[in-house]
Amino acid sequence: MRASAALLVFALCLAFGTLKPEAESPELKCPVVINRVELSYNHQGGVSKPQLTIEFDNRAGKQISKITYNLLLLGEGGYPHPYPEDLTYREGLETGKRKVYIWDLASESVDIHRTGETVVVKKVEFIDATSWIDDGSESCVFTVDFHAR
Repeated sequence: MRASAALLVFALCLAFGTLKPEAESPELKCPVVINRVELSYNHQGGVSKPQLTIEFDNRAGKQISKITYNLLLLGEGGYPHPYPEDLTYREGLETGKRKVYIWDLASESVDIHRTGETVVVKKVEFIDATSWIDDGSESCVFTVDFHAR
């Protein structure tokens, strides 16, 4: 009897020890936290050039070497239209640090009458040669939406 009770206690400890919590915090699901996204126009030399500014934090617990973002521009009604290429950040970012980075965008790919934008983190590469890749859940996303509802 004692042996079966000990075996039952061992099995329960093993079962509960391998359970994962159902909900993880966003910081654990996403190594990069986007704080701000702004699409504006730089008016220099008589030419208006669209620029995307992203402010983000490294919450990965290790140094980032590269981040790949996907940009979706929101048309009328808030429907997303993908920007034709990924946006890549390659300057590295230490853990716990914040960065503001600006990309010049192709004018022909950005409708000045858009109603917002969505930025999704697709992939994060780390200095230790490991990486995080979005599993399709788009857990690292930031949307600016100002279309009429």
